[in-house]
Amino acid sequence: MKQVLLKAAFFVSATLLLAGLAYASGLRVTGQAGDLNVGVMTDKTPAAGKNIVRVRLTDRSGRPVTDALVRVYWMMPPMGTMPPMKGFADATRSGSEYRAVINLESSGQWHAMVKVKRAGRLLPPMRFDINAE
Repeated sequence: MKQVLLKAAFFVSATLLLAGLAYASGLRVTGQAGDLNVGVMTDKTPAAGKNIVRVRLTDRSGRPVTDALVRVYWMMPPMGTMPPMKGFADATRSGSEYRAVINLESSGQWHAMVKVKRAGRLLPPMRFDINAE
């Protein structure tokens, strides 16, 4: 009986640890905006409400790009009688990355994109999805 309880305690502990790691891991996606590499990150798993999104831009040689204008858009399509929800936030530069606060109105699947303007030129957007808790 003692062995069964120890195994159960180990299983529960391991499950909680993995759930904590998944929660702490946050969002990590990469893609392209024109000729720039784009990395989008959050420190924790996105949830309904305000979330800080960090965007890193690098050129083809891997050097940080700090002379761009960055805007993050998000949208949830209509479901049933609920209208679509959407928003955008201009990112501010902080060191070698850009930060934006996005407000996801509910949990669920959100479509998002990062738009970058550099040297007066709007680059093709980088699209990704956000699963909010």
